[in-house]
Amino acid sequence: MKELGVKPETVVTGLRAQDISYPQLRVVSVRIHQLSARLREPFGWSLNWTSTRSATLVEVVTDAGITGWGEGYCDVNLLAERQERIIGRSPFEVEAIYEEMRLPGGPQRRPGACATPGLDIALWDVIGKALGMSVSALLGHQYRRHVLPYVTALYRKESADLCRALAEEARAWVNAGYRAIKMKTGYSPETDFRAVAAVREAIGPDTALAIDSNCAYDAGTALQLGARLEPFNLMWWEEPVLAEDLEGYSRLRQGLRIPLAAGETHPVDWLVRNYVQTRLIDILQPDLGNIGLTGARLLTHLCHFNSIRLVPHNWGTAVHTAAVLQWLATCPPLTPALNPPEPMLEFDQTEHPFRDAIISEKICPERPGGPVPVPPGPGLGITVIPEVVAAFRANLFEIPA
Repeated sequence: MKELGVKPETVVTGLRAQDISYPQLRVVSVRIHQLSARLREPFGWSLNWTSTRSATLVEVVTDAGITGWGEGYCDVNLLAERQERIIGRSPFEVEAIYEEMRLPGGPQRRPGACATPGLDIALWDVIGKALGMSVSALLGHQYRRHVLPYVTALYRKESADLCRALAEEARAWVNAGYRAIKMKTGYSPETDFRAVAAVREAIGPDTALAIDSNCAYDAGTALQLGARLEPFNLMWWEEPVLAEDLEGYSRLRQGLRIPLAAGETHPVDWLVRNYVQTRLIDILQPDLGNIGLTGARLLTHLCHFNSIRLVPHNWGTAVHTAAVLQWLATCPPLTPALNPPEPMLEFDQTEHPFRDAIISEKICPERPGGPVPVPPGPGLGITVIPEVVAAFRANLFEIPA
């Protein structure tokens, strides 16, 4: 066997180590930026009203001056406790760092979850910039350079007649060129039925329509409501019941013809055991902010082997969206068909004061409703604007302090 000349723990899977001269980088600091901004008008969903948008950005600084950015959950206290496992380390040890940052069990914690998925994304960004490669090229084969979006919109407004407002908004998105829309539900069975009926009538039969109930119902109620919703030809029903209600999902899977989707709140281990290996749902919707790009690589292959579609949850800033696009570029076709089911980008169009403002580039469809280009530059392919981040920053933590 040919000697690679590098330590195994520094090898990023997919790279030909014998052909690459690894930059001698070391992490010197990690900054966690907690951003927040008030909305002009709150919007509602099944569990709450949203009046503020927030985000956690993770910035990794190296001794070579290369800086990486990620977005997602970051346990600041645990990161401070384990700072020796990241400060002074090579970013190329990203997968080892991911494993070392797993959470122990305890109240409000999911055992096995990575405590720093935002850090994981930032490390991949550093690696890509150091090698002059996009993250999608690092992760594997690029199956696509564009990803079709679906619009996430149609929330509840305090001042609006719900059905009329949803129908008008949906019609406006279709008129703008979009052909796939997701609306919020979970208000009550009767309200949901009337709202979905109004939106379907407004957009016609040729526009794909998904609904998201945010775990509003028990299985029995969801079965009754789902039977009434089947004629509307839904693209999927997202989180009709609690994510942990595995028996409920099993009942819905057997009793309904609507594809089921879930997965935005849980870590990789849980998703694999409960959704992927059991094929309990049709569409998996992990959030990169909960699993990181290292976890995403694992899910890509496991979902492919188990014939489960990947349509990631994406409700963050442009940093998160760029990372999702890099990931989706590497997802293999689900079937060998000439036109297989493709991964889709959740294109959040609710009010967000800093979502797009924090980067120099513009991440959007080439035309309204058209495909969204995967950022082609090194790393995530974006340039974060520190001054804008600072303008919306509510808290800043730096390690070492």
